[in-house]
Formats: sequence, C-alpha cells, structure tokens
Amino acid sequence: MAFEYGSDTLGIKNPFKFEGLVLTVRGLIVTVLGVIALMEVKDLVAEGAKVAGWLSLGLGILLLGNGLVATGRGLFKIMRFFVGRGVPASLARNNAKSESHVRENYIAYHDKELEQMLMGRKNLTFVEPQGWLARMIHTVMPRLLFMPYPIRTAAQQLSSGLIYTLLAFLCYGLAWFSGSTGLTDISNTPVLDWLSIVLAGFLFIIWAGRRSPLKRVVQVTVSGAGTSGLVMMVVFSVLAPVALSYLHHNVVKLPELPISAGTYITTMTLLGLVAAGYGLILTFFRASKADPKTEVSEYRNNWQESIHPQEIFINFENIVMANRRYKEIPNRVYRDFDANLIEQGSNDKGKFSGEMIQETQPVFREIPTIPLFKTLRLIGTLIGEILLVIAAVMLYQAIQPVTQITEAPIAAVDALVYPALLWIFGRIISNTAHIFWAEMHFESLIVLFQCNGTYSESKVSTGASIHDSTRSENVVVRSSMTPWIVSSRIVTSCFAESGTNNLEYYRRILEMHKADDELDLITGEMKEFLGNRETIASVNDKDLASASKIYQVNQETRSMNAQAAIARNESAQIPHDVAEGKLENENADMDLDKDGGLDVQD
Repeated sequence: MAFEYGSDTLGIKNPFKFEGLVLTVRGLIVTVLGVIALMEVKDLVAEGAKVAGWLSLGLGILLLGNGLVATGRGLFKIMRFFVGRGVPASLARNNAKSESHVRENYIAYHDKELEQMLMGRKNLTFVEPQGWLARMIHTVMPRLLFMPYPIRTAAQQLSSGLIYTLLAFLCYGLAWFSGSTGLTDISNTPVLDWLSIVLAGFLFIIWAGRRSPLKRVVQVTVSGAGTSGLVMMVVFSVLAPVALSYLHHNVVKLPELPISAGTYITTMTLLGLVAAGYGLILTFFRASKADPKTEVSEYRNNWQESIHPQEIFINFENIVMANRRYKEIPNRVYRDFDANLIEQGSNDKGKFSGEMIQETQPVFREIPTIPLFKTLRLIGTLIGEILLVIAAVMLYQAIQPVTQITEAPIAAVDALVYPALLWIFGRIISNTAHIFWAEMHFESLIVLFQCNGTYSESKVSTGASIHDSTRSENVVVRSSMTPWIVSSRIVTSCFAESGTNNLEYYRRILEMHKADDELDLITGEMKEFLGNRETIASVNDKDLASASKIYQVNQETRSMNAQAAIARNESAQIPHDVAEGKLENENADMDLDKDGGLDVQD
C-alpha cells in the first residue's frame, strides 16, 4: 500500500527509536572493529604471518559487513515512521469505492469469518495448539492462547528450547546409565566424551534455530510443536552409546578428544535459561492484561414503514455509518449492500434481503501493560545488543589464537565457539524484545447490518375534488422489514516494521466488547430518518411564499383591470347623455309652439 498523506494525522509515533539507537551504536562499534582488522592485514603480511593476514582479512570483512548492516538498520529505525491515512491493514477485503485502487496483500480474514464471529460470539483468532509439546506449554501458560501469533510462536520456541535442553540431559544420563550398568561396553573408552560433543552440538542446533522468531512477513499461523523430535531423541540416546561402542571395538578406535564439551554445555544452558526466562516473563506480563471477551450488542425488531427497501441500505451506509467516521477517513466495507429485490407474481409486490459489514477507521491505543513490562523491553534490547558487541570483540581477538591452532587447539576452538554462542543468544534476546516493541493495538467499531422483508406498491391521490386546483398522485411502497444489527467494539493487534509496509501486515482481532451506546445511536438515527419521511408530496414553505406572491400579483392585476373598465364605461356614457338632453329640449319647444299655436288660433 502506498503512503497516503493527510494533514490530519493518526497520531502514531515511531515505536523503534530506542531500539534503533542501540542498534546503531552496536553497528558503529562492530564497523570500527572490522576496519581495524582490515588495517592490520598489511602489518601481519609484512611480518610474514600470511595465515594470520588472511584470517584478519576474512574476519575484518565479516565484522565490517555486519557492522554496516546493523548501522543501516539502526538508522532506518530512527528515521521518520511514515504513517498514511490508509493504515493499518483491513481485516478482510475492503470493498469501499474510495479504496478500490488499493491492493492489500495481508488479509487475515474473509467477510464470512467476520460474520461468523459476530453472529456466533466467538473469536476465530485463537486457534487450538498443534502437537503434544504445544499443548503442554499452553497447559502451563493458559493465557498464552490469547496472544497474537508471533508472541505465541516465540513463547513456544523458547519453551520448547528449554524442554529439549532438559530432555537432552536426560538422554545423556540415559546413555551414561546404559554404559555404567554394563548394557554397553564403554568403560575406559572415549565414548562418553564423544557423546558430550554430540550433546553440545545438539544444544547448539536447538538454540541456533530460535534466533529469529519474528520474520519480515509476520506469521500467518502458530507454529506447531509435536512429539516426533522427542521420540527421535529417546531412540538416539539409547542407540548412540551402542553404536559408538560397537564402532570403537569393532571398526576403528575412537581417538581421545583434546577438548571437553562441558564448558560449552554449561554456557549454552545458562544463556538458554536467561533467554527463555526473559521471553517467558515478558509473555506472562503481556498475557496478564489480555481481555479476550467475545461480546456483541444486538438489535432485532420488525418495522412497518412506507419506504422503498433500497433507501434503508442507502441511508445506513451514506448517513448512519458515515457519521461514525474517524477524522473523516472512509469506513472499511467488508461486505457491500445489495438490496436483492425479488418480484413475486406482479410488479407491485415482492421480497427483499440485504446485508453489509463495515468497520470504522481503527484508532491507535496503548497496550495495557505494567511499568515493569516497558522496563524489561529496554533491558532486553540493551542486553541483546551488548552480547552481540561482546561477541564481535571476542571474534576480533580470535585472530591470534586461531593462527596458533596447532600449538594450542583448545584455545583456538574456544576463541571461535564462545563468540558464536554469545552471538546466537544475543540475537535471541534482541529479537524477542523486538517482538514486544513491534506490537501495536487498535480499537474500532464493526457493524453487521441485515434486513429482510416484503414490499408492496400502491397509488395515493390527493386533491381530486372538482373544487381543488392542485392535484398530487404518488406511488407508495409499503415495506414490512426485520432489521438485525450486530455491533462490537473490537481491539485488534498488528506488528509494525520499519519500512514501506510498516503497518500493513496482518491485523487480528483479540477482543470483542459490547457497543450498546453506539447501537442505540444507530437505531435512533434510523428511526428518525423513517419518522421524518413524507409519503404524499406536499408544498413547502418556499412554495407557499411563492404562491402567496403570485396571488398578490393576481389580486393587484384584477384590481387594476376593474378600475380601467370602470373608467372606460364612464367616458362612454357622457356623449349619450348630452344627446338625450337636446332631444328633450326640442320636444319641449315643439309642445310650446303647438300650444302657442292653439292659443293663437283661439
């Protein structure tokens, strides 16, 4: 996943600064030793000690290379810890449209597994230990089951190292017992000395295989620990004395060994106890604060609402869940909704079903520990790196004893073996501390929403009266639905690394807690959305204001038109009245004349 910058950061700091500082100091010291060893080559060759010169050259190159690598790794851990807005990794495949371009390679679950965990109130992260030895370790440490896979594997490896060491001693004692009782003829023979060398070699192999418990790609599963190795050890302890005795008496005489493996065995045993004890104590403190609950909050009901089923899912995704984003970061969509409408016989009724799973952006939180736990992490890193520095110094000082191997073989062998032992156990302790530096916890809300039901369509008309001037006809979808909401406040764990994919490795669920408050808010918002819906189209305040203005304009227009009509009527009546007046006067005159005429005639 590429780095995705955002001005509103997630507040995650670099957890490896102290470890990087100590590693850088160790790398610089080893680098200086390598340079000194290379500078001495010329003087050794000039003195005629070509063997010592070649040995100094080889050890110088080894020390220089290791020192430069350690210095580079240390400086890399000290540098800026780039945290984008897309971290940490998703639990399952993220189907959000905004994240469709992102390709995540480290997915711990499938969406069906998340559904199974929420509905079944169980945590699939805690897998059963495999093998007799692993079961015994989990019996002694019951809470080890609730630890992340790298911690469980490291604890099993360290515990099995102790158990194999103990069994190796028992097998050696069994071999000695078989010889002392006369079952095998090993008296006055170097068989037991050769067996001690075999025991030392076995312990070396056992502990050397435990120097790198955490790899770059964090483990997907927990390593098993079975009984096959134990069976082989017992068989070997019985047959080895017999085979060596037969070889010594019948094939070839075993030579006397110039060295004794007792000090090597003692050194490995003591360092093994220290390394294993350190790792198991850290594991015990870390496991004591584990809270492996599998609790969820649940809501189930039946709703009868006039709403299209598709709108339920759209509102849940775009409104309800979007309101729960952290710093405006899109939620992780592990199962996208699909209303899946199915018509039944006609176009106006059918059934529907749909579901979705979303997780809010994980928020970083401190691992719940005790102060001593943090102190032990510091001490472990210091002790591990100090042992590695001591091993480098002893290896640098081994140049002269090794060149005199013919005169003092024991000193020459010791000069090479002890640096190797310190190097192995220093790596074990340092890498064990690194596991606990790398673990990070996140908290988030995961919600499973399911909704099933039936729907039917009908038409509703308003304003159909002959006196109504406004008419509205609506298609109403009546839905009978059963929503099922399951939510949980989960705590997840991932292991960081210094590099490009610093927080993008497998993230696993460790705790599941109830989220009653969030569930109440979710259901409340959904009910509010359903309650504020309108089935029939109505006129809003703006429409009413506009209609009022239109009405006022119409009123004024009608008033003006009426006044204009009155004015026109008045102007049209004046000439008509004047004409009628003249006609009346003329008639009056005619009557006068007529009367006057009559009067005259009389």
